[in-house]
Amino acid sequence: MGKVLTLEVLLSKEIEYLLEAEEYKEKQKLPSERELAEYFHVQRLTIRAALQILVQKGILISKERYGYFIAPKRVRFTLNHTNSFKMMIERMGKTSYVKLLEFEKMKITETLAKKTLLAEGTEMYRIMRLRYGNKEPIALEKSYIVCDLAKDLSEEDVHNKSLYETLKKKYRLFITHSSHRVSVVYANGLEAELLKVSPSKPLIKYQGLAYEKKGRLLEYFETVLLSDKIEFIIQKN
Repeated sequence: MGKVLTLEVLLSKEIEYLLEAEEYKEKQKLPSERELAEYFHVQRLTIRAALQILVQKGILISKERYGYFIAPKRVRFTLNHTNSFKMMIERMGKTSYVKLLEFEKMKITETLAKKTLLAEGTEMYRIMRLRYGNKEPIALEKSYIVCDLAKDLSEEDVHNKSLYETLKKKYRLFITHSSHRVSVVYANGLEAELLKVSPSKPLIKYQGLAYEKKGRLLEYFETVLLSDKIEFIIQKN
């Protein structure tokens, strides 16, 4: 026997269809609970429960004393794709900007050597950048690039530019495949300050290894992202 949907769940689906049919835009305010209750001929408590379902799904946001609004669309982040984060954001019609926070040449530690399977002491560029989407911080990115493959990489090459596009144009290095891991972490002090969230807020951590076309390791990356701004998908070949 199939699962019977409750009135609240059915109503949440009807509201979702209504929003699509009326072509509601991001951040647009919905009619009041009273108006929706009259429209659907149900009690306000039932409408409130249905709206909360849509809030939990990330379709709506609730602002106390102001009502319900269409939630901004999440950036669709394709796990097994080699497009840059910048490109993914801009394909959704959002503006993208990246602020360079750190750029230095370093010798990898024992811990990083174990993660990359490179020899301890291998030189890498350490790059930390803050990613914005529509002027709001959405991700803190850390990239470690093997120096021998990208000699003379400079701050100018990575400031508000696609790192992967720079590697393609300047060094003819193309990311062809990667291994990655996604987990949930809690914001530390630095992450909370830069991403403008409360300490210990759950974040998505995306980390892994990226390889160029000859099979050589080019990059180790660690990125923390706001969970309410990002949607991970897997693209089938």
